[in-house]
Amino acid sequence: MEQPIRTPTAAAVHLPQPLVYAPTVQTAPAAPVARIVTPQGDVITGYLMQPADQPPAAPTPAAQPLPVWVRSTALLMPVAAGSATLAFWGLSLAVESLAALAAALWNLFLSLLALSAVVAVAASRRGRRGGTTVTATATATSRSLFGRTTARATATVRK
Repeated sequence: MEQPIRTPTAAAVHLPQPLVYAPTVQTAPAAPVARIVTPQGDVITGYLMQPADQPPAAPTPAAQPLPVWVRSTALLMPVAAGSATLAFWGLSLAVESLAALAAALWNLFLSLLALSAVVAVAASRRGRRGGTTVTATATATSRSLFGRTTARATATVRK
């Protein structure tokens, strides 16, 4: 196909035309409005954050049941804490009594130690002397919550 040759009549200069863009605006749906009338007669108007007729966006997952040991531990922890608290409170009241009891037991131990020493000495002398009698007496006294306590022990060794 043959085409005639054209000669340009004007200079080949391209002048751009200004572009006009129309911004596309998407209108948001109207937010639901709530009107509340108070008992005093005041009218309060406000926007709802989520429309009342629409369900929540994400369903809540079903709760997993707790294991039995977790539930029983959770139930027993306050009981154990209360018992420990009560025990420590009782011990704090009985500190003086326990100190007096420890002192009485210490005195009893010392008197038994002295008595055993006397018996040991008497038994060792028994072989040297013939036909003698040895008597040893140990006394321990202590003051406690319940009053004064006296422990007396006597040992007699005869040949």
